[in-house]
Amino acid sequence: MLNNLTAEQKNILQNMLPALGLASDIARAKLTVFLPDSDKKFFNIYKQIRPLTLLGEAGADMSGQRVRCLEEPLVARAMQQNIPVTGKREWKLGIFSSFRVFPLRDGFGKCFGALSFDTDDPDEVMLRTALDFLMSVPVGSVRQYERLSPEDGLMVVDAQKVIIAVNNKARHIFQVLHVADVLGRRTNDLAINWPLVGMVIDTGIAESKQFFMHGRLLLMKVLPVPARPKSNCAIVILQDITELHKKDEELLIKSAVIKEIHHRVKNNLQTIVSLLRLQERRTESSEAKSILQDCIGRVNSIAVVHEYLSQQGDGMIDVGKVAKSIYQALVSSMLNSDFVLETDFATDNVLLPSEKATSIALILNELLQNAIEHAFAGRTNGKLTVRFNDSGSCYELLIADNGVGLPPDFSWQQSSSLGLKIIKTMAEADLKGSFALVPLADGGVQASVIIPKGGVEK
Repeated sequence: MLNNLTAEQKNILQNMLPALGLASDIARAKLTVFLPDSDKKFFNIYKQIRPLTLLGEAGADMSGQRVRCLEEPLVARAMQQNIPVTGKREWKLGIFSSFRVFPLRDGFGKCFGALSFDTDDPDEVMLRTALDFLMSVPVGSVRQYERLSPEDGLMVVDAQKVIIAVNNKARHIFQVLHVADVLGRRTNDLAINWPLVGMVIDTGIAESKQFFMHGRLLLMKVLPVPARPKSNCAIVILQDITELHKKDEELLIKSAVIKEIHHRVKNNLQTIVSLLRLQERRTESSEAKSILQDCIGRVNSIAVVHEYLSQQGDGMIDVGKVAKSIYQALVSSMLNSDFVLETDFATDNVLLPSEKATSIALILNELLQNAIEHAFAGRTNGKLTVRFNDSGSCYELLIADNGVGLPPDFSWQQSSSLGLKIIKTMAEADLKGSFALVPLADGGVQASVIIPKGGVEK
């Protein structure tokens, strides 16, 4: 399609593309770029784009298709005679739209294509401004121009700072601001007083700012046309973001409150842990001490989750970070200082809802406690492997040791251990997964929990 174009002509097209959507929105028109075909009976539609500022049927995108010259006589005339052409076209039976075609010219004035504006609601100033804006995009510009929406106010201001075109949304915004008859007013008028617009026209540099006006928070973006000092005019895009700002403030307040709640929950859990430790030190029964230690570990694992929630506040938890905190806490508190532990710890960064992360934290706590308490009995060294991996369709939690292994004829399914019951319940009922405990061939035990993603990512 571009084979017959010169390097300069290709550059002109490439410069236009990033701004084509915004130009379509400004003109409220479907824009189509036509290029000649090697067969002179046809045109190629290089690019077609529809405005986001109009509601209704989008229609088919004709980009990349060939059309007969006979089907587009206005385009054929514009390209053959190298002149702008105005006419009408029937887009539905008995319904006509305004159709404007402008030749695309290179630096020598040679026509190499055409640009059409197709709209049933033409505004001459908006259309001409959109065309001038499109033709004045700086050579080599890599800027991506943000598209407009039906909620954006749009104005065109000439070199004398006079508002010469305004859309209905901008009129509504000015009505809310108690400024009547905005068309024809100057932007340096006392009722408006927007010096930024004049500055952009003078400097030729696009600017944007937020400001309050009559109790409303506005976001204004100003684009010079063309982008050079002493521009001919400026495109002013106006958004009333008052309600959005209020919602953002409400969300920030809610987030701060939620973080504070989690912080207090964590502190309360740590208080419970302190009371349990105090009771443990006063208890002479070894069985009671063991039960209290188990309880301390379980409460601590929940506290770790709330600690991360108090920092983030969005309800999503990095399970890998939680796992590492629990692992470090248990290893430092349960192993003797002279025990030599070889560590193999690795987790993927997985974000999960807090309630699911809490279940995984409790399971990890129970498995680590069991491994540290039973696997290395009577030993001075050992190896502990911890993995939490994203395996595509599921998550895998794996904990393995090279300890003494399982007792003969041991069946974890029939065990009365509270810890194993907690693991099985959490894995199956809460996480919709499965739990397995198997002996390793070279000694030791491997515990694994398989968690399908459908059971946790909700």
